[in-house]
Amino acid sequence: MRDVVTGFYVGVLSRLIADGTISVSDSVLVVCGGPLDEKVMNQVGFRDFKITNVDSGMANHRENAENLTYDSGSFDVVIVHAGLHHCHSPHRALLEMYRVARKCAVAFEARDSLMMRTAVRLGFTMDYEVSAISADGKSGGVADSGIPNFIYRWTERDVRDTIVSYDPAHVPQIKFFYDLRIPLQRFARAGNRAMRMVGLLIEPLSRIFAAVAPKQCNEFAFAIAKTGTLHPWMMSETRMHGRLDLREDLLGDVQ
Repeated sequence: MRDVVTGFYVGVLSRLIADGTISVSDSVLVVCGGPLDEKVMNQVGFRDFKITNVDSGMANHRENAENLTYDSGSFDVVIVHAGLHHCHSPHRALLEMYRVARKCAVAFEARDSLMMRTAVRLGFTMDYEVSAISADGKSGGVADSGIPNFIYRWTERDVRDTIVSYDPAHVPQIKFFYDLRIPLQRFARAGNRAMRMVGLLIEPLSRIFAAVAPKQCNEFAFAIAKTGTLHPWMMSETRMHGRLDLREDLLGDVQ
């Protein structure tokens, strides 16, 4: 049986390496990271990576994903795994990742869907991550506080609109990935033995479900590659002495 915690994480990064979107020789920044991310980076084969978190106990480097201290394009790849929904503004954190990435920003988060909304109503999952709060009630929530974070769930259009609003000059290249993860650990922590047994029985079928109805899955990843391709109405930076602008022949059409 595949690792239900890291299987999707490792699988998506491996596919991005295989198709040339990213490389094991790239410099990598992980935001909202911790020991699990370090394990995956080593497993995938990255040699130059930095793990950051607002909680200095989780990583050696302290960074707020919503306000990174690095210059634009400081790392080839920026990655987050199940961390954006712990931010006050998941969209701002994603845009900070995009800004700091030279080649690609990769995020692993939950996807909004009819099945997910139904699961919330039936009590199989939650909108607020109460279970993430530490035993002393001081951390684990939004911005690592004691307040349970809302679980923001993304859609493909949400991702695209966020990026093109921030960077309207360039054509984005976004790849989407899907998987179904049965929350076995959550069932175990809740003492729901029956649900855990059901989960163990159906978990091997999850990949079939992901192939048949990918957009109803609860695991979602997206890789936003910076191709440098301008929209046809834009003028190149070289011609404009380092400044992007609308093509001169189109200026009369918008006056």
